[in-house]
Amino acid sequence: MALAIGLFAAAFLNAAVAQEAPGEQTLLQEVQEPAPVLRQVDPQATSLICPFRGAIDYEPGDIECGRITVPENRERSDGRLIQLHYVRIAAWGEDDTEHRSDPVLYLTGGPGVGVESYVGRLRDHDVAEHRDLYILEQRGIGSSTDFCEQYAALAPEISHAVSMEEMAIAGAERMRLCFREAAAQGIDLSGYNTVENARDVQALREALGLESWNVWGISYGSHLGQMLLDVDPEGTRAIVLDAIVPNDLAGLFDYDRIFQQLITNIAETCTSGPQCDDLEARLWRAMESLRDDPVILEIDESEVYPRGQQWIPPAIAAFLPFSMAYEQDEHPAMVAVINAVAEFAETRDADVIAGLEAILASSEGTDDDGVSISQGMSDAIRCNDGYVHAVLADYDETEPGRWSGFLGTRAGAAYAAQVCEDEGLAPRDRAEYALVQTDVPTLIVNGAWDPVTPPWLAEYIHQNMPGSRLIITPFAGHGPTRSMPDCAGPVMTAFFDDPDVEALDATCLEEGLDPPVYVGLMETRAPFIAAGLVADAPASFVGPGLWLAGSVLPLLIGAVMIPLGFFGRIIDRTPVSVIGADTGGARFTGWLAAIAGLGGLSLIGYGAYAASEISQAAILVGFAKPAGYGAWMVLVSGLLGAASLGFLVRAFLGEERIRIGTLLGFFLLSIGALSLTAFAFVWDLTPL
Repeated sequence: MALAIGLFAAAFLNAAVAQEAPGEQTLLQEVQEPAPVLRQVDPQATSLICPFRGAIDYEPGDIECGRITVPENRERSDGRLIQLHYVRIAAWGEDDTEHRSDPVLYLTGGPGVGVESYVGRLRDHDVAEHRDLYILEQRGIGSSTDFCEQYAALAPEISHAVSMEEMAIAGAERMRLCFREAAAQGIDLSGYNTVENARDVQALREALGLESWNVWGISYGSHLGQMLLDVDPEGTRAIVLDAIVPNDLAGLFDYDRIFQQLITNIAETCTSGPQCDDLEARLWRAMESLRDDPVILEIDESEVYPRGQQWIPPAIAAFLPFSMAYEQDEHPAMVAVINAVAEFAETRDADVIAGLEAILASSEGTDDDGVSISQGMSDAIRCNDGYVHAVLADYDETEPGRWSGFLGTRAGAAYAAQVCEDEGLAPRDRAEYALVQTDVPTLIVNGAWDPVTPPWLAEYIHQNMPGSRLIITPFAGHGPTRSMPDCAGPVMTAFFDDPDVEALDATCLEEGLDPPVYVGLMETRAPFIAAGLVADAPASFVGPGLWLAGSVLPLLIGAVMIPLGFFGRIIDRTPVSVIGADTGGARFTGWLAAIAGLGGLSLIGYGAYAASEISQAAILVGFAKPAGYGAWMVLVSGLLGAASLGFLVRAFLGEERIRIGTLLGFFLLSIGALSLTAFAFVWDLTPL
């Protein structure tokens, strides 16, 4: 959830509530300027040891890296040169005779996402079976002359807002700090825009000595791909655009429509079980509750949280399923997450609050979520390209909707837009961002359930791009050509082999996926209870660890030794009464307690693993279905342990003498089962 809070702030910062900015200017003005004379520099591709060597396992030749040198701003005759990092993933198909000579270039998203995560995900994609796959790390990212590398750590005193107004101001002011630091270092921020990015792509193609190549762009990469069709149409054989960002940005920030469609998709496909009843109404009640009675976490970490507080935005109830909708593999857990957040909004569970506070207190105050992101580059692109101003334009051109009060207001958008202008990053000439008309064979794909670039944006550019082919993939999330490699790989290979959009067999993309089957989760606060111990780790986990180990060890011994003893007596033909081992039923019930306890604990562990495989958000709200059975088994283990202890006491008080070893062993076994059940109650791992 901590990650989701941070993502929420970043995603909707420009639309958040803020003060009216003085001197507000007309938005996205059409400015006609003469075409500049572009500075030309020989890019000269040079080999490079991959910066992610050691982080990604690969054999030399399978993955190679290099760099080229380009002007930071080709529209100026002087200025500095910057180096751009690129990666080549060699075609991995075993039959070399089927390798094609025309490679594929992948255009990354964000803007601002580093190349490493793409290499890890795309190295085995089917599109790379027959063609080399190139990935350019765009300017201002990672090894491509990054700047503002400590972006998230800048000025913590303005961070961690307790209102939408403070969130907008803090984000815009941090953006201003980054821009000013970059400018002081001699960085020409006006050179960070999609037009220059497209020129970089052309420079890479020329540096590699390629007359043309095939292009594949997803999300922001689809915007860059459209721009490339204007900048370098001769160098593009064929292009696949997925998760569409229109070149003119029209409709991209219609948050009311986007979020309402997401919730409608979920509600219409969740039709059975109590978890589906009044789902949308519960979500709205949760957001209204968080708005009217805010949750403000108290964070005891003064360096990262100088104010000692973190506010939970009301729209977190919708943003969590929004973030999960990106990947269709996470769709099954969306309903469970909505219900869990709705319950939290109602109960304000103390364990959950304590866990969130501990998670935030132990964080480093950075955007390290496993994906490298250059927020400075992203902000510069958004200012120069007009993204920030497009948010404001949407407020001017559309009526406020149901979601507006939760996701931001015009005042917040105006404040962010003014910061762009104050720092000299006003939107470029809008004529450069007109919808593209092209003769290049173009395949347009979009997930029907894409939450951030919804399908109507793909329909919009398709209508204005004669000759293109549009495929809306049912129930797919963000970027089905990437997330459905077994289907999309062969389709794209066939398209690049013969770029005839009408003759292309894309049946699997057109048929899409089955509707999501929503899973029920065993609700538990265990992850948050564990998070509450993180601040004093590892010492804080010693006690619970010893408790669990002390409970499990006698169960393990009993589960193994009781059957061995049974078979040993059969072989020796020695009754238990003869050797002083008659426990009066404690032996059998104790063994059942051990099996139930160990089996239940295993199922709980598997349920936690299965939930984490669905989604990081899912593991925070509950464990997958097997954990529910396991919770019952642990409870039964305690009951059987109590029964075993009762039998043992009765046998001890009876006339038969019991050996001290037998008495002690079954006593520890019974206590172990009871202790495990007690542990489950404390850690909220029972079905009650």
